[in-house]
Amino acid sequence: MNMKTDLDSSILRMNSPLFWCALVIPVAIIGIGTNFFLNPVGASTAFGIPIHDPAAFPFMWTKGIRDIFSGLVILAFLLRGDRRTTSALYAIAIFIPLCDGLVILKHLGFAPPIFMHWGTALYMMIVAAFLLRNPGVSRGCLGNMESIT
Repeated sequence: MNMKTDLDSSILRMNSPLFWCALVIPVAIIGIGTNFFLNPVGASTAFGIPIHDPAAFPFMWTKGIRDIFSGLVILAFLLRGDRRTTSALYAIAIFIPLCDGLVILKHLGFAPPIFMHWGTALYMMIVAAFLLRNPGVSRGCLGNMESIT
């Protein structure tokens, strides 16, 4: 197998539909985090746990910081075309909307906001699976033995 082919297939290019599917989450989460700064009441309501007490706004801003950071980390590697790191970050970051959904489940039960969180986790699982796939590289059960011989 040609080493250049392996390297080329691990780069995620901007003209790939998968790049644009992967871009949705970091851009959206940066927007959501920004909303927690600008509109904490509205953002907390959209999250599923409305908070109207200005004394709690610092917690909302902390959530906004977490969201903006999470989006920027994924975005940095995605824009570099680093498919492997982006896929690993996506797979790990699924923990966030999954647990956010558990918070909603505990607080409200099976209320509509849970579908937003768990739907995001499902979307991220699908995108992560496609990112983890290495197109153009077909390996048998023994791996890539051609490069050794």
